[in-house]
Amino acid sequence: MPGLLQHAITMLVVSRLLLPVNVSAEESHSGVNQAAGRIDGLILRDLQGHDLQPNAPASDNQFVRRVYLDVIGRIPTANELATFRQDTRKDRRAHLIDELLASPGHVSHMFNWLGDMLRVKDAYYRIGKTYTFHTWLKKRLAQNRPWDEMVHDMLTAEGRLGENGATAYLLRDASMPLDSLSNTLTTFLGANVACAQCHDHPFAEWTQRDFYEMAAFFGSTAFDRVDTRKSARVLADKRFSKANLVTLLQPNMERVVFDRTRATVFPEDYAYDDAKPGSRVVPRFISWDGEKKMPVVGSNSRGLRNQFADWMTSRDNPRFAAAIANRLWKKLFGRAVREPVTDLDVLADATNPELLEVITQLMKDVDFDLREFQRIILNTKTYQQQVSVTPSEGEAFRFSGPLLRRMTAEQAWDSIVLLLRGPEVDAIKTDHAPRMERLVFPFEITHDRKGIVQDREKIFAFARSLLGDRKASNGAGGRRLFLRTPKSRRANAWLRASELRQPTPPTHFLRIAGQSAREVADDGSTEGGITESLAMMNGEITEALMTKSAVLKGTRRNRTEAEQIEFLYQAFFLRQPDQQDKKRCVAALAQGLELGDIIWALLNSREFIFVQ
Repeated sequence: MPGLLQHAITMLVVSRLLLPVNVSAEESHSGVNQAAGRIDGLILRDLQGHDLQPNAPASDNQFVRRVYLDVIGRIPTANELATFRQDTRKDRRAHLIDELLASPGHVSHMFNWLGDMLRVKDAYYRIGKTYTFHTWLKKRLAQNRPWDEMVHDMLTAEGRLGENGATAYLLRDASMPLDSLSNTLTTFLGANVACAQCHDHPFAEWTQRDFYEMAAFFGSTAFDRVDTRKSARVLADKRFSKANLVTLLQPNMERVVFDRTRATVFPEDYAYDDAKPGSRVVPRFISWDGEKKMPVVGSNSRGLRNQFADWMTSRDNPRFAAAIANRLWKKLFGRAVREPVTDLDVLADATNPELLEVITQLMKDVDFDLREFQRIILNTKTYQQQVSVTPSEGEAFRFSGPLLRRMTAEQAWDSIVLLLRGPEVDAIKTDHAPRMERLVFPFEITHDRKGIVQDREKIFAFARSLLGDRKASNGAGGRRLFLRTPKSRRANAWLRASELRQPTPPTHFLRIAGQSAREVADDGSTEGGITESLAMMNGEITEALMTKSAVLKGTRRNRTEAEQIEFLYQAFFLRQPDQQDKKRCVAALAQGLELGDIIWALLNSREFIFVQ
């Protein structure tokens, strides 16, 4: 890493983390600008080496709209643009970036981004509701918890799902421990190891033995993915129905615990002569690029998962910082330095290997502070330049500016909901974890499906204490009285995407527009298509926007039709209409169209749906 950049980052860390009281915002911005400037210089040299030039600077309107979408996940309002324009400071863009990164909207947007990466769902198969995991993630984002600590917490979490939301990460694939390890390594390290479950990797250094030796770190962990339907069937009587008991038991029986009787063994079809099929696997860390393997400390199997988490999130792990830095770069530029983000096996294959090395070191130097990392990247001239179109197939994208890209499904939804309800939507939050936490038993129960009958009376007594005078008998038709779906989570609620069902139903606008089904990591799509176009033209949300939205009501404050058109253009595009467009819109109103029809046209324009 260039010495000047290292010095700039060191000064930045000192100013931001060690002396927050005595260091002014201007001094802090100076440190950020030094770091950002070194990144710009590196990219400029790469462009010039390929006979390319950086794009022209983005206008204030382009920058404001882009940074709102990239940082808080929605378009800005005309008032927010006006506030920015009233700021006369030379570094007003830097101050806006700071403000947005510290806002609730950023937490909402990052939750959506992580939801796609971590496959966050409202309920996991045979596990039940996972609201505690949602709240755990949002709280850590709001606290700006460093990325290495968040990942470490997920990998080492223990206890009941109702008490510790972080356990949901490992419970997600509890019935498939080898797939769980493969997903973990791919997501957090960019290590493409899936085929090593069955045989040596044909194109990388991974062997099947390597894979099983890594899996052995989780060999003494029991992921209790209990089929609570069976336990509920044993417990149910005239007092409480099976449906209600399933809901009651899930937060208590789904858990991650240490089990010394468990161990990882080589598969019976293991075909290599370096281990015997069915023999116990001794855990061992892998290494990259000829580096010395980290030793496993001690023989206590209880500490193995902590050792694995220490190894994975270590600053010395050459893939951990690179993976998250590469992902965040793609989030802000539309293209990663190394594509795909799930395969960092050969770092030299990056578009700009030196850039990948620099942003990897940057992630380490800001101590895995995701906000601070984004803060520096957002302040680069490269990010604040005009967009580039997608290069031809096979042609490398060298970052003369961000890539022109469609909004994600969540960005499009949150922007439309903003137009429907106004900026108040950022403050509307849902937290359903308390509804799960109240179901946690203040006592231990057996996890034996048949033996649980011995705990029936204390379980029923606890259930009655939750319900008070209400009854949850078979006569209630099996209704889930303990954990009913709240009204605010229904598919037609005009809330931000982070506050809706995770994921929304397949017929919801979000899913039609490309929201991931959360079965596969990084499965969200911005490709668009006929179904999304039809939803934008004729869907429920479009009808509401045309007939009863905040933006439509806002036009009433304007006296003339021309002023109303100007107001709508500001709301959708942050700009005034040109004279020709204004005349066409006024003429259309004179011919019988309504302002709702103008809203329809603006919503379905390419200018609205693209991040420029």
